[in-house]
Amino acid sequence: MKTMVVLAMGLGMAAMGHGQVGGVSARIPFKFSVADKTFAAGEYRMEVGSQRVRVVSLSDGRTVAMALANKVSGRDAGKTGRIVFHCYRERCFLSEVWSPREDNGRQVRVTRLERDATKEGEERYFAVLGEK
Repeated sequence: MKTMVVLAMGLGMAAMGHGQVGGVSARIPFKFSVADKTFAAGEYRMEVGSQRVRVVSLSDGRTVAMALANKVSGRDAGKTGRIVFHCYRERCFLSEVWSPREDNGRQVRVTRLERDATKEGEERYFAVLGEK
């Protein structure tokens, strides 16, 4: 059984840069993995491009991860955007980024690390919302 928890803890939309489609900034309240790298809870900006998601640490402005991503539909980004994680026990993985400037979201490709985690138990979804 899948459950959904929505945490309204965001920091707002990301500033748009050259060549970027959009993004969402948020305070992520748990550690998470992207592209087989694990990051501590903190403030991040998820920037979307046509076939990728870039993760930027807001504490120092560095790009900490880049992941291939496909366009996905079927959810609403809302006015401030949404970042969706798949969690298995204590392990969470970036799954989708929904920029309010885009009709479609970006779904991060599942890594080997996440496939291995699916064997650990029930999958939960967490959505962290951006704020204006």
